[in-house]
Amino acid sequence: MSYVGEPFRHDLFVSYSHGDDGSGGAYLKPWSAAFAHELERELRADRRFRTSLSVFRDQDHRPAQSLDPMAPLTAQLQEQIAGAALLVVLMSPDYLASQWCADERDWWLERQAALGLPHEERIAVVRIWPTDTPWPAALCDARGEQLVGFAFYPADAVPPRPLGWTDLPGAFGSEFRKALLDMVGRLYPKLEAMRARAEDLRRQREEAERLVRDSGQTLYLHGRSDHAAAWEAAALKLVDKGFAVVPGEPDRVDSDPVRLQAVRERRVETLSGCDALLLLGTDDGRALDADLVVVGKHDRQSARARSHRLLPCGLLDTAGAAIATSVRRATARIVQADWIDGTDEGWPVAVRDWLGAKGVQAGGAP
Repeated sequence: MSYVGEPFRHDLFVSYSHGDDGSGGAYLKPWSAAFAHELERELRADRRFRTSLSVFRDQDHRPAQSLDPMAPLTAQLQEQIAGAALLVVLMSPDYLASQWCADERDWWLERQAALGLPHEERIAVVRIWPTDTPWPAALCDARGEQLVGFAFYPADAVPPRPLGWTDLPGAFGSEFRKALLDMVGRLYPKLEAMRARAEDLRRQREEAERLVRDSGQTLYLHGRSDHAAAWEAAALKLVDKGFAVVPGEPDRVDSDPVRLQAVRERRVETLSGCDALLLLGTDDGRALDADLVVVGKHDRQSARARSHRLLPCGLLDTAGAAIATSVRRATARIVQADWIDGTDEGWPVAVRDWLGAKGVQAGGAP
């Protein structure tokens, strides 16, 4: 398990070319392997990462990396590489010339796209050798300029060699360690940010899976106290279908601004723990217009900010043509309230189907 957590199997993947010469020589491998080892060691110096950090290198065939000796190697490596939260590239002319390194990069990028996560600011380029050929687009900024990255070779060295090249096979010297600590200091916040993002993804997935269930979701049914009979009839039908309905009564209409604000505060608090919001649409079109904006937009936004939940919103139309004007439907779309026909006797099934569609859209299993 990685520090960042699911859906990431590893926190970092270190990608580099061995610098093969075609006859079995691997000029860059000893330095690159030593760099990856020192990077992991320095990251683990922080107690937060000491026991849970996972750094993957495609040269590792250790049991701890979960590589199955009976399975196709390329497929396993693809899965391991794609499951890293951050990509660390040891940039050199050999890296740019390597098709294997290009495949590794593509596997990682494809996985991030499938997760719906941007890759920008999640690739750390370590410049270990000068390059004079164009970089792949993923390793450039929006203007097409190469990512600044981290310099690990002296700019004035002739011939150019990575920092600490002459220290091997012994310990790296102070110049290398200073550069490495600067990099580690930049990686820590990235790992923390990805951990928070992964937690959001897991929470959204759990919510999506809950929405696709046949019943059991908690619905906030908003209706006004002067439409109590319609609200109670709708609430009972939802309960009969297996939904939990809150609050236990329609919201009170109050002209006093202080009491009205208290009602809204309680509403937001309750909404924060719900799976979805249903606005009850009766033949009182003006009341519905206000509820769409105040409850369906503003109060829902406040509840989502407080709970970080999906909280889809539906407008349950129990009056039909009396309120279903083109303008009101357009307003509902703008505030992201889905129109649900509540004039049919079997409308609770439509609510269940609507929740299921929302869950699938958010990533839940169909």
